[in-house]
Amino acid sequence: MQPSPQTSEQPHCKACDASLSRAKSLGNKNGYELLPCPACGTVTVDPFPTVAELIKFYQAYEGTTDYRAKQDSKIARASKRIRSRMNAAPGKRFLDVGCNYGFTVKAALDLGLDAHGIDIDAVAVTAAQETFGAQHYSSLSVQNYAASGKKADFVYTAEVIEHVPDPDSFVAAISTILAKDGILFLTTPEGGHWSLPRDFTKWSACMPPEHITYFTRKGIKTLLEKHGIMVEKFYFSWKPGMKLIARKA
Repeated sequence: MQPSPQTSEQPHCKACDASLSRAKSLGNKNGYELLPCPACGTVTVDPFPTVAELIKFYQAYEGTTDYRAKQDSKIARASKRIRSRMNAAPGKRFLDVGCNYGFTVKAALDLGLDAHGIDIDAVAVTAAQETFGAQHYSSLSVQNYAASGKKADFVYTAEVIEHVPDPDSFVAAISTILAKDGILFLTTPEGGHWSLPRDFTKWSACMPPEHITYFTRKGIKTLLEKHGIMVEKFYFSWKPGMKLIARKA
C-alpha cells in the first residue's frame, strides 16, 4: 500500500495527543515518517493511514493465514496467560478483542470462562465459528460491541492496538465494556524498549502500514488512564514487546 501524500495538518501523538514535529523524524520506512512524541516517546507514522487505506492493505494481508498454522501453540500460550490472571477478574465474562481465528477464546472456554471473541476480519471469524462454535464469535468492531451494552470482566487484546486507526476510541470502547473492577490484559510492540536498535527503522516490528503506532509504557499508561483504566503491572521482557495488566477504576 502506498501512503497518502502528507497533508498540512499537524500530526499528533496517538497516545497523549501532543503535537509531533516532522523535523524530528526517526527515519522513513515504506514511505512513512516515524515521528516520536516529545511528551511520552510513542512513535506514530506520518502520514497516518485512513480507514479505507487500511482495509485495502489487509485485504491482501497474509499474516492471518500464517497465524492459523500455529493453532496448538497459540492456544497453549493463551491458556497460560489467562489461567494466571483469571482469578483477579470480578466475574467469568471474557472478551478477546481482535480474536482472529479464535484460539484465545477456545483457551478461555476450556478454563470455564464465559468467553466471546470479536474481530473485524469476517473470514477469520467465520473460520473460528466453524471450528469452535458460532455462538462464541462475532465479526464487528470493539466500538460496535461497546455500543451494544455488553460487558466483560476480563478483556484480552494481544498485538492489536498497534494496528488500529483510532487508538483513543479503541480504548474508550474497552473501558465502556469493562465491568467495575474488570481487568485488561494487553500486549503490543514496545516503542521505547531498551533493546531497540539505534536506527528505529531497523527494528523488526517497524513495519508500516501494518504497525502504525509504537507505544511506550508512558504513552499506553497515559491513554489507558484517560479512559479510567489503571495499569497495575508491566511485565519484564527481554524482547521489545510490552505486556501489561490493568484494571477499570
